[in-house]
Amino acid sequence: MDAVLTPSPAQADLVKPAQRFARALLHHAPPGHPDAGFFATVIGTSLAHQDLSRSGLCPQELTELLGHLFPGALASGEDRLAALAEQYAGYVTYGRGDPKPGFTLLLRVLLDAYRAPEPETTPWVTGVLVHACLRPDHLWRDLGLSGREDVTFLLARHYPGLVVRNVRNLRWKKFLAYSACEHAGLPPSAAPGCPNCEDYDVCYTDTPD
Repeated sequence: MDAVLTPSPAQADLVKPAQRFARALLHHAPPGHPDAGFFATVIGTSLAHQDLSRSGLCPQELTELLGHLFPGALASGEDRLAALAEQYAGYVTYGRGDPKPGFTLLLRVLLDAYRAPEPETTPWVTGVLVHACLRPDHLWRDLGLSGREDVTFLLARHYPGLVVRNVRNLRWKKFLAYSACEHAGLPPSAAPGCPNCEDYDVCYTDTPD
């Protein structure tokens, strides 16, 4: 997946720096790795927001991911990655909170139940997806991707058994939230970020939540 960023209007001024960070990270990635573009995009977008917690990865996970997919990026001394080293140092100190631990646990349980056995990067994808669902935008824009198709590709690679269950072609954030509730035996409920999305009334015409 290419590291392509398409923002909401409010994020337009962050696209170019996010792309620069993503391209710089990709110089350190194994050639042809199917998840390198996705993670470069997520981290690049988080750096542009000056908030590595936005990636959804706790400091330990971020450290492991950088070492696995982008070895040498932290210590490279490149001007383009100076922000990574600077923000990483602060992030390791302060860490990441979780404003909705109940929801994130439900969604983690669902994704873990459907994870594919092969990709070693799936646990990190889970962390990214879970926390992206806390933000008020379409999932692909929350992740900094170019469209719904990128999310479909990602989910099909890491949770193929879950993707085929979306027979109503629901938007992915809604589908994940509903599926997490169903998996836990709970009534369907919107993802925490959905009520503040511009399309909430369009997505949730069928439920009172």
